[in-house]
Amino acid sequence: MKIYGRNDIYALSLSAQMHGIAAVDAKGNALTPLITYLDVRPSEVIEEIIKNIDPYELYSRTGCPPLTIYPLTKIVWLRVKYKSIFEKAKKFLSAKDYFLYRLLGEPIIDKGVASGSQLLDINSLKWYDEALELCQIDEEALPTLVDCESKIELPKSIARELNLRETVPLVVGSSDGALHSVGVGAVDKRTLALNLGTSGAIRSISSKPLIDRSKDMRFFCYYLGMGYRLPGGAINNAGIVIKWFRDEIYDVETYAMERAGIDSYELMDNLARHISAGANGLIALPFFTGERFPIRDAKARAVLFGLRLSHGKGHILRALMEGCAYTLRWIYEALVENGVNGEVIRIGGGGARSKVWRTIIANVFRLPVEKIHTEEASLLGAAILGFTSIGIYKDLRDACRIMVKVVKREEPDPQLGEDYEKLFKAFVKLYYVLRELF
Repeated sequence: MKIYGRNDIYALSLSAQMHGIAAVDAKGNALTPLITYLDVRPSEVIEEIIKNIDPYELYSRTGCPPLTIYPLTKIVWLRVKYKSIFEKAKKFLSAKDYFLYRLLGEPIIDKGVASGSQLLDINSLKWYDEALELCQIDEEALPTLVDCESKIELPKSIARELNLRETVPLVVGSSDGALHSVGVGAVDKRTLALNLGTSGAIRSISSKPLIDRSKDMRFFCYYLGMGYRLPGGAINNAGIVIKWFRDEIYDVETYAMERAGIDSYELMDNLARHISAGANGLIALPFFTGERFPIRDAKARAVLFGLRLSHGKGHILRALMEGCAYTLRWIYEALVENGVNGEVIRIGGGGARSKVWRTIIANVFRLPVEKIHTEEASLLGAAILGFTSIGIYKDLRDACRIMVKVVKREEPDPQLGEDYEKLFKAFVKLYYVLRELF
């Protein structure tokens, strides 16, 4: 293992989670914990927001449909439900902004993370006045906007504490989602980025904002950096669904395997591998925690449809994997309707380790699926953006060509693709039939 020293470090480049917000007072003290995208309490004020602005107008300007995950909703919620905290707040900061505030003494935010706030105009990349009016705040309550590729000189005391050369810059970076796309090398229109972590996502890339022409607002449009927009959609239910299966249905086997030092996920992958495509007629709606794209349905729940005595644990697992793939395909269908046409999928995240899941996705999408050499695609993306920002590479594509390595590729099977096409349509129909019952 190579040991790197201070002279090997060219820059610091940051990746950070989107959608979180905290209220901070004039002295920089946090008045609230970080309110993350998982916190559903702000849903109480969604109706108030919709009453005061046309939802599609808000979406068209910010790239963000009306969802509780966004900081706009959280700030309105604090104003309505926790007035005393709202009035004491000097700034509203995300995790990265707060870190930079403590590091540099000044709260700044990159336009990538800001694009997931519902407060940024995705066209002009400036704060959107009407969104701020909804919150009853002005720009002074938000961090200063900077480009993702901005380079900042570290305070000498910080550089010394980190044992860095004083000339090493800090590249502000972007969001973890945007940098996942960079890290898998999805920096051209033909390549889709697909993430299979606890949650999941599929994203394309565009040189200009791409907004769903449908009033259903089935996908978002965020900012990546360096002039690129990021149309796509994220799902609540991906790896978390497989973890539920492991803990609640496959728990005895998992206990035995872990005592023997065997990875239970590898065993589960083998279990699903021996089940034919379509899980012998079993369809799973995997909406354990509701869903946000392409449907905004917090009430949606998981369903196993078509369960028979001949079905076993492997069928349930396979159906859950397929259900996640169908949801991501559903988002992609909306993107296709708006001009996106991918030719290959680059996949990352812990779920990408599963060859079964990669093969299912290849056949559901009817596109090749490529796995890169690392699961930490967002961190690699931050490095790529950092190297490009300091001039080591001429652009992101040049950097990705050198730094991203494809190690595995799954080709779609034409016949299975046709079979999955029918099952995908049945999956969508099943949701709409059951929607009124959730």
